[in-house]
Amino acid sequence: MVTCGDISDQAGYAVAMSEPLTVNPAHLSDDDWASIRAFLEAAKERGEVVEFSSRVELLTPAQVAKRLGMSRSTVLRRIADGDLVATKVGTHHRVPLADFERYSRELMRRMAEASAEDIEAELFGG
Repeated sequence: MVTCGDISDQAGYAVAMSEPLTVNPAHLSDDDWASIRAFLEAAKERGEVVEFSSRVELLTPAQVAKRLGMSRSTVLRRIADGDLVATKVGTHHRVPLADFERYSRELMRRMAEASAEDIEAELFGG
């Protein structure tokens, strides 16, 4: 499987033509877009068909916990409290990447606000 990080390493995609290409469009550079175009043009020249599909990237609670530096049980509590959106796949929770990113940004914002309040209280007494 060729991933986003491998895109610019593939000279004309000749090597990767029969392998699936997995990318997150939100994180592609201009060079990556140019490489994708080269991939499509090479496929066109060879008379090949290119198949596109999309999917929602899902994270396990353990993956979310590792990325946020908290325990898996804390992540499960955040899901139960409704702070973190998750879906059930069978009996297992899965967190869509977009919801993880939203929660992560919100968490960072709250931490920054709390830090700013602490600094302000120290500087100006409060």
